[in-house]
Formats: sequence, C-alpha cells, structure tokens
Amino acid sequence: MKRVLALAGSLVLAFIISSCGASTGPVGTWGSGYNTDKQPYLALSLAAEQNGDTAGYLQGSDGCNRLSGQWMMAAGKLTFPQLGKTQLTCDGIDSWLSKAASGSIDGNKLTVKDAQGKVLGTLDRRN
Repeated sequence: MKRVLALAGSLVLAFIISSCGASTGPVGTWGSGYNTDKQPYLALSLAAEQNGDTAGYLQGSDGCNRLSGQWMMAAGKLTFPQLGKTQLTCDGIDSWLSKAASGSIDGNKLTVKDAQGKVLGTLDRRN
C-alpha cells in the first residue's frame, strides 16, 4: 500500500510540474550540439523565480567557442544580459550563437536574436 501511495504521489507531482509550464519555458537544453563538436547549443538552468519572472545560468557552445552567462525572462521576454565566450578561431564554423542578446520561444523552438533584434538562428528543444 505504501508503494502505491508513493507512486500516486510521484505521478501527482509530475503532473503539477508539467502543468506549470516547465516544458514551455526556457529551462532545458536547446540545439543539437550538446556533447558533440561543431554544433551550437544552449543549456539553461533555473536559479530564481519571483513574481512570474525567472532567471538562471546558461552554458553552451557556438560550435567552436564555449559560452557561459546568465539569462532572464521578465514580462514574457527572454534576454541574455551577460554572455561570455572563449576566443578561439575555428575555420568553417558560423559562430552566430555567440552574438545572442535575446530570444523567443514558440513551442519547442528557440529563436535567437542579436542586440538589434535581428534573428540570428533557431535551436530546437532537446529536453
């Protein structure tokens, strides 16, 4: 009986988490490059939530350089206010992701924009 109750509790918790929009927010891994070479990706983790706004840390790669920094989602707008990168030179790599300043999420697609609002590219949600 205890196992049944524990399983039921776990299922309720999983339902609550999924219904809170965890799969529609920015937290997760975006792009096909996670654990592979020469492909862009971002991994966003949650650090804080307050009054509907969220913030966290990011790590990733533009396919050549490692990226790290912070992200914020306030009033439905996703920004990357502090994005740092290594300074490697790689032939044949389009380092568009290293210019990210903001983004928008539509389902499982993250559209990345530069500081002027120009679309740089898109990343698909991995998880």
